[in-house]
Amino acid sequence: MRAALQSAFHQWVRAQQPAQVLEASSVGSWGVLLALVGVMLAAIHWAPGAEALFALPLGKALLSFVPALPDLGFALLHRRRTSIQTWGWVLALVGTTGLQFFLASLMALSALGGATAFGGLLLFTAAFHGQLFRVTPRTPFLAVGTALALGLAATFASTREHLALFAVMGPSALLAELYLGTFSVRHDQIRAEAERLHGAVQAQMLEYQERDVGRLSQALTEVLQQTQELHAGLLTAGSAADMLRVVGGPRLPTGRAGFESLVRQLQEQLTALRERVEDMRQRSRRLIGSDPESVDLMPVLDSVRQSLGVRYPTVDIQVEVNRTEPLRPLVRGGTTTLRRVVESLVTQACEGDGSRAARRVHITARTEAYSGRLEMIISDEGPVPEPAPEHPPEPAAEGPRPTGPGLYTSECLIRSSGGVLEWQNARTGGAVLRVLLPQEFRP
Repeated sequence: MRAALQSAFHQWVRAQQPAQVLEASSVGSWGVLLALVGVMLAAIHWAPGAEALFALPLGKALLSFVPALPDLGFALLHRRRTSIQTWGWVLALVGTTGLQFFLASLMALSALGGATAFGGLLLFTAAFHGQLFRVTPRTPFLAVGTALALGLAATFASTREHLALFAVMGPSALLAELYLGTFSVRHDQIRAEAERLHGAVQAQMLEYQERDVGRLSQALTEVLQQTQELHAGLLTAGSAADMLRVVGGPRLPTGRAGFESLVRQLQEQLTALRERVEDMRQRSRRLIGSDPESVDLMPVLDSVRQSLGVRYPTVDIQVEVNRTEPLRPLVRGGTTTLRRVVESLVTQACEGDGSRAARRVHITARTEAYSGRLEMIISDEGPVPEPAPEHPPEPAAEGPRPTGPGLYTSECLIRSSGGVLEWQNARTGGAVLRVLLPQEFRP
């Protein structure tokens, strides 16, 4: 039972969107919430006619807000963090449950007219929390907290009408919470599947482009060889023309003038051909390919974490990056190439050798202090990947082809952008992949 509970909790944590939770529970959001609560309680207590409609005791209302303060502590502890640990998720659950208890208590302590208004506010808040925290029937941790908050607040109800209101609003809030949470999880899965299919198509296009570039490179090599031979032949012909001018031709002045004119014309034509051949050689030696593009790394890491988190639900993929630091590597092919490289490397870390997958994959990225390059490290607890071969492996005669670029192709793409891919064994098992890429300079 305990192992199943822990597995469900880790599955729930992997389905979360930490950036959205941190934004919703930030210090600024709490400042707005405190201001709204203060204005609402003041209006209920002092506005004309509001006292008769709500009949809310101000002291008890303020005391019922105390259980929501752990969420404020969560906001203060995570104001400079980009990730949420296990204790942070527990604290967020407790604080969110306390906030729902505050709204349910207002519904129980108010008169029936005001209780109906607070019931609608509770229904909206529970639905929002269900979408934010991805509440599903398989991971009903916040739903249990909501039911507990409603049960405790129902003890404050003074009339049967209030209990009837709780009997209607309570199940409605739970259903809205579970429905929107399940819808959000399903939406995340569909979006991850769509991104995976889009990535597979992009990978196939990259494979075709790589073949085209290979054929073009081979053709250019042949052109260089032919122009080299043609250049040598033109030099020989030019030397022969010079020899004809010196030793050949008629001895009489009238015939020799015409002969020298023909030799001069031949030399000029050979010189023009030699210049054209040299121009062809220079053009064929130019770099073929697009210029490197500046790519924002954070959206790429978030997208890869989300898509692979759905694809490998048993693997805990953690991203630890300072989001205030601009990380913009220069990559040929732009965002598509960078995403395929990162997804391929993280997939390699998640799958291992196929017989034993990793339980946790940790991704960090920073700017090197001295070189200014982007350093991205992907570590896992699984087996060590095989080193990339010096030449691409021959395609198998049978069996399905991989849908994404492998380790060798990823290394080729990194090298084409002026980067380096390194790997080594980790002390605790598994492997550590280190990617270095040039970065956009911003003064």
